[in-house]
Amino acid sequence: MSLRLYLFGLYSTAIIAFGLLMLLLSNVNPSTAPAWIILLFYLTIFLIIMPALAIVGFYLKVWALNREIIFAHLVPTLRQSALVSFTIIGLLFLEQIKALNWWVAGVFICGIGLAELFFRSKK
Repeated sequence: MSLRLYLFGLYSTAIIAFGLLMLLLSNVNPSTAPAWIILLFYLTIFLIIMPALAIVGFYLKVWALNREIIFAHLVPTLRQSALVSFTIIGLLFLEQIKALNWWVAGVFICGIGLAELFFRSKK
């Protein structure tokens, strides 16, 4: 697969997820929604944030390395953007269930950081 196809997939995923999020926000009452609708809400937010961060991170890595487009930048960028998106979604969920404070957030973010360090050490 080419790099353009991967980037097109990221753009289209973000656009489709944004459209689904707009449908959810306009048609669903969150106080009476079942649990699977809330799960779908968090999934769409994840599918908006993750490709957006992946695209920005990929282009920043290409820019930082003097516009040298290397296909190897894509997989670490996708992993890092998925971890950051998972962190954001996790913090939003903890806020929803009223369990978020600075201590819990710090431990959660450190755990995600340790997961990234684990993936970096596996070569």
